[in-house]
Amino acid sequence: MQNKNVFLPDYSIGENVYSEVPKLCLNYGKKVVFIGGKTALLKASDLVRKELEKEGIQVLDSLWYGGEAAYENSEKLKQEKAVQDADVVFAFGGGKALDTCKVLTGQLGKTLFTFPTIASTCAAITAVCAVYKLSGEFDSLYWRARPAEHTFISTKVIAEAPEKYLWAGIGDTLAKAYEPEFSARGRELNYYNSLGITLSKLCVEPLLKYGYNGLRDCKNNKVSNDLEEVILSIIINTGIVSNHVINDYNSCVAHAMCYGFTTLEKVEHNHLHGEIVAYGVLVQTMLDGNLNELDRLLKFYKDINLPTSYKSFNVRWEEMEGVFQKAISVNDVKVAAVEITKEKLEKAVKDLENYIEKR
Repeated sequence: MQNKNVFLPDYSIGENVYSEVPKLCLNYGKKVVFIGGKTALLKASDLVRKELEKEGIQVLDSLWYGGEAAYENSEKLKQEKAVQDADVVFAFGGGKALDTCKVLTGQLGKTLFTFPTIASTCAAITAVCAVYKLSGEFDSLYWRARPAEHTFISTKVIAEAPEKYLWAGIGDTLAKAYEPEFSARGRELNYYNSLGITLSKLCVEPLLKYGYNGLRDCKNNKVSNDLEEVILSIIINTGIVSNHVINDYNSCVAHAMCYGFTTLEKVEHNHLHGEIVAYGVLVQTMLDGNLNELDRLLKFYKDINLPTSYKSFNVRWEEMEGVFQKAISVNDVKVAAVEITKEKLEKAVKDLENYIEKR
């Protein structure tokens, strides 16, 4: 019998959610280590530290995660005495910082609490980790045995973060609305996969309804219902789908295209993961021939200025060769509704360019 916690995350959300941290932490121990991005630690760690001090919980150290979700960085963190002595690892930041800590605690068998300080991916509540090389190029996937033991989502902290991260998070979340169904189409599904794919619809509809206003409120550093709905869609809805479906159905063309673009340093360094994935969603939708859905997406993309062309990344057609080669090499496209080839990706990209020009 499988433990339900392999699938379902434990999380709290709200403006004052950090006040709940000590009570939950005491169930696991009284020694913790903070790990995260530099900005994330600056913005959130003191708020959490103040709550821990009320219950006599000791913060052994505050460590930078290393700047990339690479195995090399998790190995360095293993050598830190504070990590070795801690009962609980507190991970602060975006997807790469959280994934680094998921790998670290997965390999060490330690308890993990995550504190997403931006809503850009579902990494805070998923078991899967996207691991990169130190250069920034995609390396492989790692699976923690289960999601973090608890996730604390401060709507206030996220509202005060740059809205570009929420914008990119919307792009990444849209992929989860289309990739699982496209990968699993025509296949016999068990309960967990069927549930995950059914729930994937919640990764698009709330964004189309609340996304524009949620972004506006984040830009104004305002906590609102619209913003909370967007945050929940990005972190929770997407993460639940990811935890329920097998890896074959977890990703497809949208992410494969993103990993393809990571071979271009100028794209990897100047554009956000979800921003690139959002473009990949359009490529997959065109490849699938679903023009009605494409029209719906293009309207939303225009409203919030998501990219609709590879040229948005300052990429020339001649440079797309390496993007396509990398995209067809990753496992993400091995299971799909149709065979994914370099020629089909090329055609989908060209067709998308032509379609948008004629609109």
